[in-house]
Amino acid sequence: MSIEKRVNKAKKGNEKAFQALIEIEKHKLYRIAYLYVKKEEDALDVVQETIYKAFISIKQLKDAAYFSTWITRILINTAINIYECFFMFIILSLDALSCYNRDKLFMWER
Repeated sequence: MSIEKRVNKAKKGNEKAFQALIEIEKHKLYRIAYLYVKKEEDALDVVQETIYKAFISIKQLKDAAYFSTWITRILINTAINIYECFFMFIILSLDALSCYNRDKLFMWER
């Protein structure tokens, strides 16, 4: 069965068709996610989140021929979002620590 036919079935709610599409794309998605996040666990999280987002929004895909491009774009945006959230957490954590006990955090500044 062609990818376009599977996409059209998935858009109509066929979960097996969606699963078949993911089976085709999963290795590529993982490799791209790993390039962005550099850790196996984080890459798997990005792929999982991407599959969820794609599943709930598959009906918004306009052209079935672009399924691979569409899901890859979702993956990249998800990876960037997770990366930004992670660094925002680090910055906020360091900021909170520096306010709490700046002398002990930055001992090299003395």
